[in-house]
Amino acid sequence: MLQNGGGMIQRWFDAWVLLLWIVALAVQECWPVGAIQLTDINVPEIVDLRATVTLACSYDLQNQKLHSVKWYKGNREFFRYAPAIIPPLRTFPVEGVQLASDGHQCNAFVCRIRLTRLERHSGGEYRCEISGDAPQFELANSSRNMTVEVLPQHDPIISGLGATYHPGETLEANCTSDLSSLGTRLHFFVNDKPVPIEYLQPPHETTLDNDSYLLRYRTLEMHLPVDRLFPKGVDHAKLNIKCIAAIDSVRTTAGRETATTVTVQSHHWWIVMGGSIHSGGHRSRVLPWSQIAPLLSLLIITSLLNLAPILTPISRLLSWR
Repeated sequence: MLQNGGGMIQRWFDAWVLLLWIVALAVQECWPVGAIQLTDINVPEIVDLRATVTLACSYDLQNQKLHSVKWYKGNREFFRYAPAIIPPLRTFPVEGVQLASDGHQCNAFVCRIRLTRLERHSGGEYRCEISGDAPQFELANSSRNMTVEVLPQHDPIISGLGATYHPGETLEANCTSDLSSLGTRLHFFVNDKPVPIEYLQPPHETTLDNDSYLLRYRTLEMHLPVDRLFPKGVDHAKLNIKCIAAIDSVRTTAGRETATTVTVQSHHWWIVMGGSIHSGGHRSRVLPWSQIAPLLSLLIITSLLNLAPILTPISRLLSWR
């Protein structure tokens, strides 16, 4: 009898297991559970030593519950978000990693953290890892590298330019970049056109040792003849002089730039002002007679003095005859 009763219980147990398995399959067909996915990770490639940096990863749980989000520097975990555990946030000390006190925002879709007080050791590989809840506990992760440097904080400086130039003169100017731990490329532009290399001197670099960084700044010198810019007959024009400082390694950051304006005038501009060198040129404007008369007198006297060597022999010849 005991054996028969035990066999009956075993058959009932097997039937229940089979029924639960069938129900589980039906539930899975109605609510399919796919593999969780880490859809995006945002870790800046190069950051400034003085900046506060945001790291972020986004994920798709595919109808699963989130078990945890973990951030690693190298192989060392420094941040964990587990919503089912109290407290849900935990941090762990790692060299070069300093979390901002209010610098986290994590939920079932995205996890953002902020790093502050960066140093040289803050650079390295950062990895985001997400895991689903029981019973699968699926994992997904992705990583990016970040480098900490001293980047320029100010626009380049243009020096050495005058306010007004005349034909035959030369535009001489220097462009100096801000301090940086990375090499800086300098470019001169005149009216948005790059200055040809034959009018530029090789860049000069100065270095300064500052703790763990070797800082540097560069100076580019330009010697550009005014006659190279305009055809003969141009009376007056404005030149826009621009210098752009860019860093080779930073592809996502626009270069810093500085611009200034100088004037080019012909020598007779003081008598007749105006012209039509610009597409929207203005009509000529004649100066008042009170300003022209002294200049004309000076020109007449100068012309007579220049003709004196010629007029003297002629007057003697006429008097002899």
